[in-house]
Amino acid sequence: MILKLVAVGTFLATAVGLVTPLVSVAKGQGACEAHQTSKALSLDAEQASNLAVIVGVGDRYGMGEAGKVIAVMTALTESSLQNTDRGDAAGSDSRGLFQQRDGWGPVEVRMDPAGAAGLFYAALANLPGWTALKPWEAAQEVQRSAFADGKNYRSNYEAAVRLVGSTPVVDGCGSWGAGDTDQLPGADAAVRRALDLVGSRGYYQLCARLASNIWGRSNSGYYSAGEQWNQMVSSGNAHPDDRRPPVGALLFWATQGPYGHVAVYVGNGQTVSNDIGDRVPGQGGVYLVDVDAIEKQWGATYLGWAPPIYPTT
Repeated sequence: MILKLVAVGTFLATAVGLVTPLVSVAKGQGACEAHQTSKALSLDAEQASNLAVIVGVGDRYGMGEAGKVIAVMTALTESSLQNTDRGDAAGSDSRGLFQQRDGWGPVEVRMDPAGAAGLFYAALANLPGWTALKPWEAAQEVQRSAFADGKNYRSNYEAAVRLVGSTPVVDGCGSWGAGDTDQLPGADAAVRRALDLVGSRGYYQLCARLASNIWGRSNSGYYSAGEQWNQMVSSGNAHPDDRRPPVGALLFWATQGPYGHVAVYVGNGQTVSNDIGDRVPGQGGVYLVDVDAIEKQWGATYLGWAPPIYPTT
């Protein structure tokens, strides 16, 4: 079913400069390549992650390949697939992958790759006859850039076609939420419980309990997340290093201490986790964050995912 998208805010004209097609980055530490047959466009880790989010949101909203190509083409032109936190002389309030100005919505939404993509797709879906327009013309109608004919977007059309076509085959990128086509049985209810818990407190260093509460249990039955992961490995239920978990999966990390960390994947590259946003140690708050935040903020090492299997007694 295709979701009905609602445009947020009014559209303000955004004057943009021409962004050159994606510059190749040599594959190495922090880099990856998106492939299509014999051709390849190289992306760094941030660009690959943002590409996966844009395509994944497009899949979720039923925008089809044409809509996803238009979105990727636009983000290539506006930001080179980098989540830019500044504007320019033509629009100092422009932010994010699509350089959306204040009229598009709150800055925290525009600076969130999934939120920015959602705003763009909403505007595109509500543009009458967009599928009959040339892709760069549709992008121009949404963005209202300084180039009335959309030639700035057209310069990145071929690159966008290749990237959207190659997104399912991404080597070494570690991107999250690229489509989220799978989910565990009972995940819908678990995700609802997880989101209901966001903003609550009392889970300081109790990640295993939080995850079990999300899955409708009073406790996990394990001493720590580390013990739970080891049990999943020994029982053959672990999926080590797999960064494409189904919605509802338990994600595990090794931390500096012996206990490890576990959080529940709620889709779209996000997880509900305790402690990660605490401003005062010991608050034990529950937060909705990008999965990457666990590694970036805590220096944790991602181990993999497992289904929510708990002791029966």
